[in-house]
Amino acid sequence: MTVIDDRAPPAGTEAHDAHDVPGTVSQTFIAQRRNLLNVAMRILGCPCRAEDVVHDAYLKLCQERCHDALRCEASYISRVVRNLALDSYRRQQLEKRLFIGDVAEQETPPDTNSPDRIAMAQEQATCVRDAMRRLPSRTRDAVVQYYFEDQTQKRIAERLGISATMVNFILQDARSALGAMNIAR
Repeated sequence: MTVIDDRAPPAGTEAHDAHDVPGTVSQTFIAQRRNLLNVAMRILGCPCRAEDVVHDAYLKLCQERCHDALRCEASYISRVVRNLALDSYRRQQLEKRLFIGDVAEQETPPDTNSPDRIAMAQEQATCVRDAMRRLPSRTRDAVVQYYFEDQTQKRIAERLGISATMVNFILQDARSALGAMNIAR
């Protein structure tokens, strides 16, 4: 009966000290740490995530059983960091798309009829009325017809006896004036 020792290297391969390979990876990581962080940072845009990716790459390379000459090449390690950073970025984008609805639901207030909200809405309505009173009458008429009565620019032009292009300019001026008063968004 033959006993197989898992710890013994297969025939035809050299035996390596278990601490030798991680030592080579550690030396390369220490020497290239700033470059590796820059690679991950360019992809992820976040220093914390970049640090995590570099750490994950280190652990991955220490655990893999691949050829030692390949392990100590900085370009190979850089490629591993780049691939892990891309994977992390893609996962982050997927999570944003999947969970955007959950975030939007959490940000909406549960009670829209609270006294604070009602007071803010009334204050904003007062500000809009005051700002509208400051506009010239023709501009005010065009804004009311366009935004509150849902009239087309062509129809407003006919009512006011001006061209549709002039109505467009009037509405742009009104938006600018209201924006300067911090009313329009």
